[in-house]
This record gives sequence, C-alpha cells and structure tokens, in this order.
Amino acid sequence: MPNTRSPAAFPELQLGALAPASPVEETLERIASLVARGERPLDRVADVIRRNRVVLIAADHLATAADGDELARELEPFVTERIRRAAALDAATGLLDRLGTDLDIPVWGIKGLSSRADYPQSKLRELRDADVCVTGADEALALADRLRRHGYRTDHGELPWIKQTLDGAPYGQYKLTGPSGFAAVDIHFGPGYSTGHSGLLPLPAPTVPGLHPLPRVANLRPMLGNSGGDVHITVKDVNDLWVAARTLGPAEVDALAADARAVVLGGHLADIARVVLEITRTDADQRTALENLIAAGPGRTARPVVATGLMPRTAPVRVLRTTGRAFGQAGAHTASLPARVGAVLGALAFYALPTRPRVVAAPALSRRPAPWRCVRLVPLELARTLHHQGADAADRWPGDPLAPPADPDTSAASAGPDTSAGPDTSAASAEERTGTGVPGGGLRWSAGHRTLTYGSSVFVSTVWGALPRAVVRDAGEAAR
Repeated sequence: MPNTRSPAAFPELQLGALAPASPVEETLERIASLVARGERPLDRVADVIRRNRVVLIAADHLATAADGDELARELEPFVTERIRRAAALDAATGLLDRLGTDLDIPVWGIKGLSSRADYPQSKLRELRDADVCVTGADEALALADRLRRHGYRTDHGELPWIKQTLDGAPYGQYKLTGPSGFAAVDIHFGPGYSTGHSGLLPLPAPTVPGLHPLPRVANLRPMLGNSGGDVHITVKDVNDLWVAARTLGPAEVDALAADARAVVLGGHLADIARVVLEITRTDADQRTALENLIAAGPGRTARPVVATGLMPRTAPVRVLRTTGRAFGQAGAHTASLPARVGAVLGALAFYALPTRPRVVAAPALSRRPAPWRCVRLVPLELARTLHHQGADAADRWPGDPLAPPADPDTSAASAGPDTSAGPDTSAASAEERTGTGVPGGGLRWSAGHRTLTYGSSVFVSTVWGALPRAVVRDAGEAAR
C-alpha cells in the first residue's frame, strides 16, 4: 500500500477548492516554502493541481492573488487545454440535447454535467467527457446509433459492455469518441450507476426528453461510484460533495450512506467527507451533513488515497480494494456464497488475465450477462479487422460511423412517407411508431448471447476478450 501523505502536506490542493480553508495568500506562502526547501518544484505543484482536475478553479484563485503569477504561468498550458475541452463539451451537449429531443429519449447529464450547475461559475467544473444516463439498453443503443450518424465512433479502447441484474434488468455503458470539435460521450444505462466489479448505485429514471442535469443529491451516487472505482480522491470529488452538502438533509444523508454501504463504499464516502472538512471552508449545515456521513461510515478505514502524483503506486491498492469489495457488492444481489466467492475470483482474474479482444479458435460458449459478469460488446467490423490483421490491429481500425441522417430540408422524407404501396416499414418509421427513437425490434441477442444486434449494428460478445473465430465468421455472413 502506498505511503500516502496527508492532504495537509499538499497545500496546493486548497487552491483547487471552491471555498479553500486558508486564504490564497497563505497557501501560496506555504507552497513557496516547499519549493524553496526543495521538497517539490513548482511544475510538480502544477501537476498535482492538474491531477485533481481543478486547474480552472486554481487559476481563478491565482488571478486574485498578488504573488500567484509564477504558478499561474505553470498552469497556462493546462488552462488552454481545458478551454478547448469546454468548447468541445458544449458542442457535444448541444447535440445530445437535440438528439434526445428528436428521438423522444430522456437523458440525464450526470457527474460533472450535473454538479457544474451549482458551481459559482459552471465553467469552473472540469470535464473530459460528456457522461449521460438513459433508462435502458434500447435507449442507449438508439442514442449511440444516432451519434454515429453525426461522426461519432465506438471507442475501441473502452468497448461497450453490458451486465444484468438477477431480475433481468440490463445495465452498462457505451463510450463513443467524437469527431473534431466534439467531446467524447459516455452513455450509461439501466436502473443505476455501475461501480467496482458488481456494485450498482440506484438512480431515478429520467422522464423529460432531451438532456437535463441529474438532481444534485442523486448525482452524488455517480460521483461516489466513479471515485470509488478510481480508488483515489480528487479535489474535484471534494468540490462536488461540498456543493451538495449545502442542501443535504438527514434523510438524504441516511439514504446515501445506505447505498454506499451496499456497494462497500461507505468508508470511501466518509473519507471524501473528511477531506472536505480538512481543506475547505464550510458552514454549519455543511459540517452537520459531512459529520453525519463520516459517522455513518465504518469506524476504521484504510488511509485515503489522495491524487497527489502517486498514481502508479495505487495499482496494487486498486486491485486489492476492487477484489475485496466484490464479495460485499455481490451480496447486494444474491445470498449465494458460491456466487459471491465467484465474484471475488472473477474480479481478481480481470486484473490477472489478458482481456484485450482477439479472435481465437475457441468454442462458442454462452455469455449471459450477470451483476458479476461483464459482457463486452465488440463491433463486428472491429472483430473482423482483428480476425484478418491480428490482435494488434485495433488502433488501425477506421471506426464505425454510420451514414449521416438525411437533411430534412432537402430529403424527400420531409414531405412525408410514401404510402402508395402500403405502410412504410423502414427503421425511421419504426422510430415514429414507438415514439422513443428505438426501432420496434430493439436489441436482439443470438442463441447463447454470442452476438447482439441493434438495427444494422452487430456486436460480438466476450467476457475475457476471446472472440471465437466461428462466431465472427457466422456473424459476418449473416450481416451481409
């Protein structure tokens, strides 16, 4: 376990807090002292701020300080990059809102897309991707399909995946890389936010078509799930909890703590609350909420891993904590001891075995999703590329954008469907009939859950990365 030092040893963390506990001038004096003693060069100080994803907040604080110019110059390249990201994010969220409205699909903006609404200036909340959540897998694939018609491509480095609750509700994630000028989009779907190996934090279903921010208290669950999955705590997490704590009542504290315990993140939530109290300025209501979250956590916890540049050394901690939590997380789904032990072994195997997609001569086994069985979905085009060019060919795959939608101003479709030869049975017509932007057939699994089809898109399923050659061949022939 890494020898993670207290946040007090990193005064620069306070520069990233929305409401730092110490005056900015005092913090800069402490940083200058560290630099003068040779404990940490100024570029390393800037790197700690970057790792905590609070560059814009720090730059905002430094703009008010008399002695902040030197550190501000170190942050300038990061600030420029974040301004570019913000523009790309605005383009992506504008498109998501329009597509959600056009397809009649309600979409939650989660994590940063939610919490930024309560920041003093929304632009201060840094985001890399547009994380959104929809009700189910059909809506997720419909939204992904339409994004691919606007230049987006399935992210081959973080392939879509799907799990399933024991009562049959699918949940998972589909990440897409955007075209130039558009941020990546990460679509989460199902009854909750997946965390760790088999944890699921409940979320309310969105109800209004288009993109809307998830309510701030509900948004603490994706924040917690993401932070717990990463293992380390960032000042970004601290700020999100600080904002929500202003309106976090006793009943909401109890519900949040109970959900955190169910996914074995009660200690992690309490640790975030401790860091909030340590590096930020809080009012009485915030302190009460934070102290209650700490009291609701376990009495003894491991030291928090704060994002201070020790990332390479957190890898063994991540493996141990993820596998250790898997037993308790599986317990929220089943009382079966063999199933819970299997979840632990599966979590450990995920880190120990190669999982990169590759086409092999292997039997076509069933791959039914489960809370502790993550089924990866490999686009058929990518699977065929791997088949013909080898396992290292993923980076050469051109992606899977779809043909752009017809221009409603010039397309014949704008005049309405031609019904002279009977009813229109096209996919577009099916979307109109269902009223949800989801083709009438929805998702279609093949026998044994070996492939998944949605509209014209086919995915080959895998748990450990092995793609049976026969399945890839047969799926390709069926798709022609």
